[in-house]
Amino acid sequence: MKIVKHTWNVLSGVFVLFLSLWMSGPGIGETDTPTYRWYFMLLFILWGIGLFMQFKDRTKLMGIIVTFIPVGYYLIFYILVVNS
Repeated sequence: MKIVKHTWNVLSGVFVLFLSLWMSGPGIGETDTPTYRWYFMLLFILWGIGLFMQFKDRTKLMGIIVTFIPVGYYLIFYILVVNS
């Protein structure tokens, strides 16, 4: 079970970090929007909080749920973009 937990943490962390960096980076449009949108990095911080919650026995289940929130957000967002 520990292998599954560590695999989940590594894969979901890389997924959330990559998409957070990609979404916060500069866009290709020439508009007046700021170059970097750092609020997308809040999802990676939320994932990190969930990761640290998994190390305590009392908050282990809540930590798994918290790490799933940014993964689920990006997964749903990605599926909606691909299907449109």
